[in-house]
Formats: sequence, C-alpha cells, structure tokens
Amino acid sequence: MTDLLGDTMSVPSRLGVTADVRDGEFRLQLHPQAPVMRHGAVRASVISFMIDVVAGIVLDDDPDAWLLTSDMSVRMRPVLAPDWIGTRSTILRRGQRSATATVDVVTSTGGPVATGAIGFSRVQRRVSDPPKPPMTPERITTMFGGAGILTRPLREEAGINVLHSISGIVQMEVTPQLRNPAGTLQGAMVALVAEAAAEELASARFDMAAVVIDLDLRYLAQTGAGPVETRCRLLGDTPDAPIQVEIFDISSDRLTTLVYARTAVIPA
Repeated sequence: MTDLLGDTMSVPSRLGVTADVRDGEFRLQLHPQAPVMRHGAVRASVISFMIDVVAGIVLDDDPDAWLLTSDMSVRMRPVLAPDWIGTRSTILRRGQRSATATVDVVTSTGGPVATGAIGFSRVQRRVSDPPKPPMTPERITTMFGGAGILTRPLREEAGINVLHSISGIVQMEVTPQLRNPAGTLQGAMVALVAEAAAEELASARFDMAAVVIDLDLRYLAQTGAGPVETRCRLLGDTPDAPIQVEIFDISSDRLTTLVYARTAVIPA
C-alpha cells in the first residue's frame, strides 16, 4: 500500500509485525516485545500501524493512485500486552475517491485489545511522483517476515527528542527510514510523535506513568523536509482529560496533523 516503506531498514518494518492470509482474509499479527511497549502495554502508534496497513493493503488496488490515510481513530483497553495480538478487518466503503474500514485487534482467544476506524483518500499519481511499488503476496510476506526487529525502544529508533515535557513539545527529524514511498512521513510515525507528546505532557504534569490509550488523527497535509514538532493543549485539569496535539512541519511552519489523545495508567 501507499503508506508502507520500501526496505527492511525502515522503522515500521522492524516492529515485529508478521502477515498471513487466513480463511481468505489478509491479517497481521504481533508478539509484543519491549521496544514496542510502554509500561507493559503495546504502544497506540504500533496498534495504529497494524490498523493502517491491514486495511490499506486490501483497499490499495489502483496502480495509478496513491491511497493516503486521511483520518484514524484508535481505542485501546488499558491492559498489559498479551503474548499475541492479531487483526480482524471489515471494509465499510470502497469508493473511487475514498474508502473506510474498521479493524479489531484481538488476543489469540479472540479477546478485545483495541479497535480502530480508518479513512483513506485516493490521489492520482503525478508524472513527477516516485514509482509506486507493486503489492504482490511475495513482497508483503518478505516485508512482514519478522526479521530485523527493533533492539531499542521505538521512540529512540525514530529519533524523537523531548524539548519541553510539561508542555508536550517533542521534535523528530524526517529521515528516509520514516518516510513512505510517496515521500511523506509514514502514518504510524506521525501517530508516534503525537503519542510521545501526549505521554510526556501527562507524565510530567500529573507525575504518572502515562500510556496513551486513545488516538484520533486527522492527516491534513503531507510532511515536507521537517523536522516535525508538536504543540499541545490539555483540555481539562485531570489525568484523563483529552490532549490536543498539533504537529507542524518546521521547514514550512505548516500544520500537518491534528490529534486528540487520552492517557491512562496500566494496572499492574
């Protein structure tokens, strides 16, 4: 799909996610490891990656158009990570200009872990655009073979720097390892920036081990040269209050993503 990265050195391709086709349905699964967790829970941005990819691969069927994520909502249970999680997806709409799907993330016994809704926009490729890689079963299997898993925490691998914790200001360079084939910042890496900003703000203000469990993302513009930087606003005065996160491309001072997040403490 459009939002995949084209090599095994990209950060998203090293999350440990694997793929298969079961009962005619394309699915993703993950055995959560420490680099993709925070305080024992799977990161919301990792869940968002699974939702984005599993729906997008099925819907991205036009070689002459980019399928770009326009919006995504993620809701997670505040629980410790199970040994295994997998996806179950439902296509709600498949149109010429847009598409919508829902994805449930479940345990090996079918128990709920998270759920998400995602929307896509189709944008015709320009002659000057980079080539769009074909999504063959062989390429998908290679991409999600589980090799080259991260050895450091995801935030470190992505290069997120904290500028001011209590204000939720973080910054990240836009490197080739974080871009998709369309040349912009990969969607789950955008989610990671927002997640980091929200967890920094909540942890610093309320002296808690904050974990993001809700994310609502609206992708407004493609990211250019970067770096990207967050600006946050706490919509309340309690630890569970929503947090508004705006992500800006510093090279153009352009608002690229609007996010609403909510945090919780994971019970031991």
